[in-house]
Amino acid sequence: MWKETTGNGMHSWTQAILWLSVGLYGYLIVHHALQALLSRERGLNLWLIGFLACCLVFSFVDVQMYQPTPTPPRYAYTSAMGQFIASSYCATLFVQILNQILHLHLKRLVRGLWAITLPLPIFAVLGWIVAPAFEARPILLGGYYIQGVSTGLGLVYSVVYLSAFLGVFVVAYRRWRQLTLQDRLLLAALSVMVPLIVTDMLVYYGALTFVPTWNFNYWVVSLALSIRLNAQIYQLTRDLDQANRELQDAYRQMVEQERLSAIGQVVRGIVHDLKNFFNNVQSLSDVGIMRAKRDPNFDATRYFENIRGATEQAHQYLIDLLAMTREEGDLELSEVAPAEIVREVERLSGARLFSPPITLVNNIPLTLRVRADRRYLMQLFLNLTLNAIQAMRDWHGERRIEYDWVEHPEQTILVIRDTGPGMPPEVRDHLFERAVTTRQHGSGIGLTLVHRAVEKHNGTIQVQSELGQGTTFVCVFPTPPICSTPSESAVIGAA
Repeated sequence: MWKETTGNGMHSWTQAILWLSVGLYGYLIVHHALQALLSRERGLNLWLIGFLACCLVFSFVDVQMYQPTPTPPRYAYTSAMGQFIASSYCATLFVQILNQILHLHLKRLVRGLWAITLPLPIFAVLGWIVAPAFEARPILLGGYYIQGVSTGLGLVYSVVYLSAFLGVFVVAYRRWRQLTLQDRLLLAALSVMVPLIVTDMLVYYGALTFVPTWNFNYWVVSLALSIRLNAQIYQLTRDLDQANRELQDAYRQMVEQERLSAIGQVVRGIVHDLKNFFNNVQSLSDVGIMRAKRDPNFDATRYFENIRGATEQAHQYLIDLLAMTREEGDLELSEVAPAEIVREVERLSGARLFSPPITLVNNIPLTLRVRADRRYLMQLFLNLTLNAIQAMRDWHGERRIEYDWVEHPEQTILVIRDTGPGMPPEVRDHLFERAVTTRQHGSGIGLTLVHRAVEKHNGTIQVQSELGQGTTFVCVFPTPPICSTPSESAVIGAA
């Protein structure tokens, strides 16, 4: 009756240990497998998964060695070999992981441990590690633990692993001041294993009645390493978020610099045009004043009308600029004349102000219209023009930008080409990716805006360029061209 009760009680707590191990290691293996897939700490997570798998194997074979009687169970020899192999791999993996996490610089030790551990299963099968004999050790909780007997080589292996285990702690504590707070907490938690290991040594040599502590050791190590690795990934995630925010700030600064550069180029063209308007007003005013002084009967009506016409032109010019710089919104489609857009771009770009000047040639007929959003079409032409002007700033060859179109019944195809220095294939093939630019100090924002303007109209853009042969952009819009009558084109040309 006592033996039966003892056997049932032992079965209960050994099964409890087994299922606790299965639940703990199973959860941690799945958790770190996901971490290995989703985080950048793939290597450490995979090493930890290997450690947890070895711990799980050890728990399975270890439970088989708890018996209510001193009689060795069936497959006891296989279980004893499994224990030794699993615990050896656990020790090696522990040293590997702790060396990586704490940066202990023990690569030679780790390589040495792997060199003697990898052939261990072969040595165990040959009978060189565990002898075919067993010792039954009484357990404080009742029953017996059937312990395998190591051979001489097995004892040497045990001493090597124990020395490596304790040596890692010695090296880690010597570097205590260099460790982070997280690393110090990990080392303190793992230090709980040291007295447990000492207890197991005393039990092994018969100084103590057997106390099952190996599973507790592995539980402590597994939880401590998992928590530390999770904390490291959390810190890396925070650092990555911070770096991402800094990168976004840097990108916004680049966008602002590009915007200011483009604004500076456009402003020069605007100032030149406004100077022409105000020069006309000033000339008319000066001539009118002189005529009025010489002729008391002078009728200044015509001069005032001309002055009013010049100021109205300046006013309309500023209104058009404001319309072009409105914030993004839904597409506002209307019939737009690309030739008229090119004429405005010619005024705004300031190409004629360079020395020598850059010639803009408009071959798009005034009769051609396309259904598009005027703002985006202006962005497209202006940014491509400014990009070409910047590329030809120091170009000593022909300095010309041409605007053309390709006749097609179902699509509107607009072409912008320049005679500048061109670009190499590695730049040309990735031209519309963010931050790719042909300019030395550019950020590529202008070309990104060009690509966006074409995409807004469900169109496509292609680039053809060779070094020293200029660059050609072909913009294809899916809507068919609209050809107006000559009278309508005359209105456009006079606008």
